[in-house]
Amino acid sequence: MGTPLLDIQDLHVEFRTFDGVSKVLAGVNLRMERGDVLGLVGETGCGKSMTALSIARLIPTPPGRISAGRIHFAGEDILEKAPAEMQPFRARHLGMIFQDPTTNLNPLFTIHEQLIDAVLYQRHRSQRVPGKWKGFLPSARQLRREAHRQALELLKTVGIPDGRRRIFDYPHQFSGGMRQRVLIAMALAGDPDLLIADEPTTALDVTIQAQILLLITDLVKQLGLSVLLITHNLGVVAKTCEKVAVMYAGRVIEQSPVQELFTHPKHPYTRGLLSAVPTKRTRRGELRGIPGMIPNLIDPPSGCRFHPRCPKVMDRCSQQVPPLVQIGPDHSTSCHLYSEHHDE
Repeated sequence: MGTPLLDIQDLHVEFRTFDGVSKVLAGVNLRMERGDVLGLVGETGCGKSMTALSIARLIPTPPGRISAGRIHFAGEDILEKAPAEMQPFRARHLGMIFQDPTTNLNPLFTIHEQLIDAVLYQRHRSQRVPGKWKGFLPSARQLRREAHRQALELLKTVGIPDGRRRIFDYPHQFSGGMRQRVLIAMALAGDPDLLIADEPTTALDVTIQAQILLLITDLVKQLGLSVLLITHNLGVVAKTCEKVAVMYAGRVIEQSPVQELFTHPKHPYTRGLLSAVPTKRTRRGELRGIPGMIPNLIDPPSGCRFHPRCPKVMDRCSQQVPPLVQIGPDHSTSCHLYSEHHDE
């Protein structure tokens, strides 16, 4: 097996607050190969979005900081890069889609201005000098003409009809689904290696959600993208992803192919998540939640952070952090039930 596209090792992130230091990530391990479509799932506040921001080095500092760990992207440790190196790195290698398209498009500028700017920055950055437009070299007219052509092609790629006319509209003239398609086009402007989609369908109605997920699936096939899809919806993972990683309280506690996870979940938390999802065969009264509350990350439980809520808890669960154990092909879990390579 060659060098993975993304390899996160023992990543720790903390935030200073008035109440103390919040340990939002506590040893995240995550691996993606080129071409993977990986779903990152878990309860609200488990650290999914913080993991994505860490990959892009966009954690606000202060109050946050990466206190330990490694993030290797195509063999490079991006935590060793200077801040000035990260802007061109993100422009070339990463595309990011966020939850609410309304707040991520500037209402004062047309789609043309915003998409052209993205194309010029991400594809032609080496031909720019400081300044917004006046800083371009004498070939600015040719650059903008080419960027306009590429912008129209991007709108076509993401399924926006009549792009030659719609590109001069303002964000408020687009529906929520169309605004999300524009954001996807902007994320693709640099022809990225990895597309990070952070809850890309949360603000949309169910019908439009399905269309956006189908678009992402088509883009994976068409462009050969690798995708990290962050969601709390296991149904979205089942329809869209090939692999899945489950997070709990700042740690990845299980990672496997999607079908394997749904049919043979190993970690008690994963089993609890799946038992809380209704299916066609679920009868009234059979749906069960996970007892207890998400831990306070300022003063988290010792050992395994899930042990206060775990139905399989053992004495050592409160004393030792369980290692990430390989229990099958591409299937690993962080649980003392498997830390000595024995099953239940």
